[in-house]
Amino acid sequence: MGELRTRKRGKGWEYSFESARVDGKRKSISKGGFKTKAEALAAGTQAKAEYDNAGVVFKPSEMSLSDYLDFWLKGHIKSNFTDNTYDAYESAIRLHIKPALGNYKLASLTPAAIQQWIDSLKSEKHLSEQSIANYRGILSGSLKYAIYPCQYLKTNPCTFTRLPSVPVSQKKKQHTEHVCSLKEWNDIADHFNGSYYYLPLMICYHTGMRIGECFGLDLKHDIDFDRHTISINRQMQQNLNGEWIYKNPKYDSIRTLKIGSTLESLLKSEISVMEMNQIRYGEYYTKTYVDPENHLHWLQADQEVPDGYSEVWPLTKENGEMLTPNHMKYCTRIIKKKLGYDDFHPHCIRHTHGTILAENGVPIKTIMERLGHKNIKTTIERYITNTDKMQDQAVALFEAAIK
Repeated sequence: MGELRTRKRGKGWEYSFESARVDGKRKSISKGGFKTKAEALAAGTQAKAEYDNAGVVFKPSEMSLSDYLDFWLKGHIKSNFTDNTYDAYESAIRLHIKPALGNYKLASLTPAAIQQWIDSLKSEKHLSEQSIANYRGILSGSLKYAIYPCQYLKTNPCTFTRLPSVPVSQKKKQHTEHVCSLKEWNDIADHFNGSYYYLPLMICYHTGMRIGECFGLDLKHDIDFDRHTISINRQMQQNLNGEWIYKNPKYDSIRTLKIGSTLESLLKSEISVMEMNQIRYGEYYTKTYVDPENHLHWLQADQEVPDGYSEVWPLTKENGEMLTPNHMKYCTRIIKKKLGYDDFHPHCIRHTHGTILAENGVPIKTIMERLGHKNIKTTIERYITNTDKMQDQAVALFEAAIK
């Protein structure tokens, strides 16, 4: 039978799927009036299961956790989250959750069984505290969906579990928490100055934006030199088919940032160079376009542009070839192997930006808004390192206060 489909009709949602042919003609079963896509998907899944089983009522109590997780991944996560999120969740479920808990019935999964699994991640697999928290969070999120909108469960057994404690001395610092020293950063900037890696590195360092957001910039339309701002409206990602696409920033954190004269001069220079290269390469210059589905395409200057395609000005090589987040992987290898900075990771540039702001007294809420975080807790816990400079400032301020 055909796949389950959902679509919006008027103010509500409808599910439909193809049934057996009658007199050689296609027939479909559908029902509308659902308030959300999730409700339509849950109802459609149940209806299709009943139909596929010749009218036998679909019983969630008989479903294994493994089957339910497949349903949750393909129905909810794939439809509502990025491909990167889907890949991360699928990998965690396949490697860490299903082998231990997949054979349990969804309805009979207990806090005790989940706790035993959590403890084994520490005692047997020796995973970090953060990894264990992430895997528990994925399982808990799937079970919340089973409560609402699916109504397969009444309570979430993950609620009654706890994460194992890890002594502070045993906790490993995440590579993304590394803060580049001024010397380290100057060495990196000097090494790549004059290459097409230089501008994305400088954009991330001066704004704290995510790597995907940096490569999602449109240099012609996202920069306002009169107001000295740069707007973050999208991020560049690679979908499951290997195609480059534009998506909303993480947490839909569309924002406009103030930029300083150093970065502004670099951006002006880059745009001028791109304009000159278009003239220099002529018909052989590669231009980038985005289609109505937000997929990116590359056409040479003399090729016909399909209807609905819009030209964008991303970060490029000299001939107009678009740069992607994958180029940062090569850049990182050079920094690690040639420059010797083993702790470097592209995300640590963002962490460095936030830490520099905090060290120099910028309010935490301003840093949160600049980094595009969902809440201030993330800014404090993940990006604002308690550095020696902050400790020295605290002592200096206290000494000044008591005098």
